[in-house]
Amino acid sequence: MSACALEHPGRWPAAAAPLAGLLTRAVVAGRAARASAALALGGLLLAVAPLVTAQQAARQSAAEPARRIALVVGNNGYDSAPLANSINDAHAMTQVLREAGFAVMLHTDIDQRQFQLALREFGERLKAAGSGSAGLFYYAGHGMQIKGRNFLIPVRSRIAHEDEVAYAAVDAQSVLDKMESAGNGTNIVILDACRNNPFARSWRSAQQGLAQMDAPVGTLIAYATAPGSVAIDSLPGLRNGLYTTHLVEAIRQPGLKVEDVLKQTRNAVRRASAQRQTPWEASALVGDFYFHPPRPMAAPSVPPASAPAAGRPAVDAEAAVDAAVEAALWDVVKDSHSSAELYAYLQRFPNGRHARQARQRLVELAASDQAPAATLPPPDAAPSFPGLPAAPTGAEPFVIRPAADAVEYAARWGLQPPAARAPQPRRNAAGFAEGDAFRYRKTDLGAAGAVTDYLWQVQRVEPDGSLWVNDGRQRLDALGQRHGGNDEHTGVWLELSPPLPLLELARRGAGVEQGWRTTVRMRDAAGLVEEAALRGTLRTSAEAVRGPRGTADLLPAIRIELALTGTSRRNDGVVRVLNWVHTYWMAPPLLLPVAFKIYEAADALARQNTLHELIAIDQMSLAEAAPAGAGR
Repeated sequence: MSACALEHPGRWPAAAAPLAGLLTRAVVAGRAARASAALALGGLLLAVAPLVTAQQAARQSAAEPARRIALVVGNNGYDSAPLANSINDAHAMTQVLREAGFAVMLHTDIDQRQFQLALREFGERLKAAGSGSAGLFYYAGHGMQIKGRNFLIPVRSRIAHEDEVAYAAVDAQSVLDKMESAGNGTNIVILDACRNNPFARSWRSAQQGLAQMDAPVGTLIAYATAPGSVAIDSLPGLRNGLYTTHLVEAIRQPGLKVEDVLKQTRNAVRRASAQRQTPWEASALVGDFYFHPPRPMAAPSVPPASAPAAGRPAVDAEAAVDAAVEAALWDVVKDSHSSAELYAYLQRFPNGRHARQARQRLVELAASDQAPAATLPPPDAAPSFPGLPAAPTGAEPFVIRPAADAVEYAARWGLQPPAARAPQPRRNAAGFAEGDAFRYRKTDLGAAGAVTDYLWQVQRVEPDGSLWVNDGRQRLDALGQRHGGNDEHTGVWLELSPPLPLLELARRGAGVEQGWRTTVRMRDAAGLVEEAALRGTLRTSAEAVRGPRGTADLLPAIRIELALTGTSRRNDGVVRVLNWVHTYWMAPPLLLPVAFKIYEAADALARQNTLHELIAIDQMSLAEAAPAGAGR
């Protein structure tokens, strides 16, 4: 994960609210006066307001994604040959497409007239969205080919003869025609309709599966299986059809082009079906389409102002406005004697051109009570982590800088800081100490980016070195690896045996790939207990990530990717297929992850999709040279 992937810069107008809270804390600490700080903040807002307005307009025009419209249809209720999973498939696709930014029209068990009306509305919405929009049509249900033409079968169809199909069904070509006439740039059609034809019996022209169609320019057509073949509806233990189960998993992975999504789906379906089913697609796309855009794998290089990137005028305009806003704000605060004003600059431009000068000014203002920076223990005392990438050129040594004043302290820890450390805290061999505190920021990637913070603090180091965290709500082993605790997103109590070997893998370095299994036990607030044996693979690689506040901008890290699956059984008899995809970034000598991303699904429906970033740390082993409390 790159610096950009871990950074969530706040917009300037929103800085007033958190800053007000920080200033209140600063007053209580006797560091600033409420009235003067409020006046200073008001002056800053007035000074840069015109430029901020221009910046917001530039960002909106440059960064706002093109509209995405989807029509999803799932039909189960056929009189002669009902299906079990098509409606489940439609709901699963609706959820995953909404997570990817689509406005979804969902229809289930619809007849021919309802189908045609839905298509008409879909085409009108696509046309209204404009040429830069993307359209997607998904269908799960019965389908057939007659004389090389594909037909999607509505419910309540009465088809006795082959020549009645065109009048009782929906021609798949009409879907392509509707999308093409809308004039939008990208269209995707997904047909999970290659099941046995329940009407054909002895029709002479009827064939198995669907026929391959020619994709118009800018269109991709995906089939659940190869042309002329029949798809497997589902497998035991799956709540969804085989094809859609693996399709929704692949769609959720960031950074995959749609072609790669379908390739991953094809490989997974072939494995699960013992090579009996091979998904297929025909593409005439002229550009790249991502359900979830890629995250940069390294710190982005910014071209000089004199050589803007070709073809990116909107981005160049935004960068110019950014630079103007920063220059205007720095001009206001550069000679200020108010830490609140300097902090306001850093809050808006934490990696700006003058960020180093602003931090130095904060140190100078707090010189009367500033403690020296806390350096790491000598290299020979630190654990070895092979395979780490080199620190970026010009990067400073890894240090945890003490808070310069109460404003900076509150910025790190919020309004509920960790409890004071005991004078002689107990420690374990891995380096954890009683009082160590780690504050994380959680972003819910599946709920419009909702953001919350939470704190982990070590309250007790047990005789065996294991850790008692947050009054026992989290249980960590001697290496800081969680074997039990409340999930910070769902609140469910979770136990892992064995725990994820994060520190061990980080010490082994990049290039590790191995199989792994664990038993997970979950208990929710209603007392329902779910247990599963999960198995899969672990992989490690080297990457640079953004560090928490008070550290260098980029830290070398080991990326640990985990993919597990298994069947769970609950004490009320419910059986589900669980899929876990976790990614952790370990940046030694930090003992807990500097960031981690959790995606977990049950029966292909997401239960959690979150990003957690370490934003503040008080780890005693990193601050041996600092006075008590200075490293916070």
